[in-house]
Amino acid sequence: MMPDLSPHKPKPGQPVLRPYAALPLLWAAIVLVLTLTPAQDMPRTPAWELLSFDTAAHAGVFVVLAGLSWVSFSRQRRWPHVARHAGLVVLVGTILFGGLIEILQHTMGLGRHGDWTDLLSDAIGAAVAVGLASAWAWGRKRRERVLAPVVWAGLVGATLGLSTMPLPGHAQDMPRVRRTIEKLGSPALHGRGYVKQGERKAADYLRKRLKKLKLEPLAPDYTQPFTLDVNTFPGKMRLSVTHKSGSNKSIIYELIPGHDFIAAPESKAASLLDSGIAILFDTLCFSSLSERQALQTQVRRLMAKDAEGSFLVVAARDEKRLTSLPVTVRQTLDSLPNRIVLRPRLTASLASFQAAGVRIEALDESAVWYPQNEIIALQIDAQLQRNYQTQNLAAIIRGTAQPDSFLVVTAHYDHLGLMGKKVYFPGANDNASGVAMLLELAAHYARPENRPAYSVVFLLFGAEEAGLVGSSYFVAHPLVPLKRIKFLVNLDLLGTGEQGATVVNGRVLESPFRRLVALNEAHRYLPQLAARGRAANSDHFPFSEAGVPAFFIYTRGGSAAYHDANDQPAALSLVGFTGAFGLVRDFLNDLGAAK
Repeated sequence: MMPDLSPHKPKPGQPVLRPYAALPLLWAAIVLVLTLTPAQDMPRTPAWELLSFDTAAHAGVFVVLAGLSWVSFSRQRRWPHVARHAGLVVLVGTILFGGLIEILQHTMGLGRHGDWTDLLSDAIGAAVAVGLASAWAWGRKRRERVLAPVVWAGLVGATLGLSTMPLPGHAQDMPRVRRTIEKLGSPALHGRGYVKQGERKAADYLRKRLKKLKLEPLAPDYTQPFTLDVNTFPGKMRLSVTHKSGSNKSIIYELIPGHDFIAAPESKAASLLDSGIAILFDTLCFSSLSERQALQTQVRRLMAKDAEGSFLVVAARDEKRLTSLPVTVRQTLDSLPNRIVLRPRLTASLASFQAAGVRIEALDESAVWYPQNEIIALQIDAQLQRNYQTQNLAAIIRGTAQPDSFLVVTAHYDHLGLMGKKVYFPGANDNASGVAMLLELAAHYARPENRPAYSVVFLLFGAEEAGLVGSSYFVAHPLVPLKRIKFLVNLDLLGTGEQGATVVNGRVLESPFRRLVALNEAHRYLPQLAARGRAANSDHFPFSEAGVPAFFIYTRGGSAAYHDANDQPAALSLVGFTGAFGLVRDFLNDLGAAK
């Protein structure tokens, strides 16, 4: 029982204390508004090493709420019994208020998710405030003078101990998720590609993470090596366009690699110092015989003069229609070895070969490209690397009941690497986000209380961007029997979630998809789940083709950056990450990951 800190009637001459009831009410309203703010509108929280920022924030908010409430209740005179037991009333009331917040976040579909660990933080904050207030009051009234600092020290110590203890076994660590994505998307890993051994540096980092989780390797040092051919752009990358007017004045556009232009994945190297000539394809050629004849004449003249320095400039939408031209016109255009394709946005990719000519993709800017007969200065360093050795990483948590039956979680860790010396593709959403999800699931099942009944295999694939090379190699050289895989979940593009998620093979595997939908509706993990059919767009596909039941899950909404230099860690909202984690975890548990 709390001490009587508020006598029923003030003594004669003693001023009447004001309760300041508006202060706790105002603070509670602020907390409620923040609770009802959609997740995508919330600011990004920092990653703290010692304790979770979210834990500290919840506790801090409720320290203030409980402190203001204690002052108000202990000073009011209308309900003397409440004033005498202000500490207990405040403690119970603030905890109930915290529970209401978690219920609202769980049910209102705002991208926020209720979590009892948040309620625990709220209770800790309220207890600290009430304890400190009570200790202060006791000391002030000269009761238990020695007890006050003891109570204070005990509460602070308990709070620090609770707030820094590991999160419960069902939750993921969002500050750690952010750190994982930032590490994988950092310049130090060079875009996780094949220049400066970026993918090997990423693999080294991920091996350390697997070892830290004490997962069992499925191959020596978790590594399944394989080779591939890949075209790379390790050195110079420069493109400028010069327009000359009749007055002999020149306008020069110096284009920025990675932003204004990129090398097409199959492009060969080039070194042209203000000697290249570009011919713009005119759409009148589709309808006018005279225009087609004029274009053919112009191409033949350029080919006779300087075949290596001649370029056809064509919009991507028109390039698709070139097949509708007469055969002789197509043959003339194909004789030009070099091509610049204009696109509304740039999307990089990889190739396993080099073309006979230079291939550039550039933003469709009318001021740069639409005058005829531009002079081009171009430098591209392209190197086709043959038999480049890279790797998959593979780990397992053995099942306690059926260790020879497998659930598999996959994600690719590679990306597009460097384009020139200065431009790299971070690949935060694609697919640092999926790798972060895989590591969080591995951390979950590595806990003794979560040890699975079936074995859970974690596969980190290399060379996905080069054409599903790593996953195809694994299917051809499996480290576990493919027929013993009960289900596979492939994680790719999980950094958003404002619009829910899509499940590839959801229309093929209808019964498992219905179970996934039921779990999502029961727990409101994500705003929506959409089903797609068969698609060869990620590492699930080689497994599906081999008869392994598999889903590929990706989130929608938020950042639209894809295969470009803007796919940065800071651009990811991670709105759906917590929900996707819960959904995949529950789905795997239903399939046999739970004891």
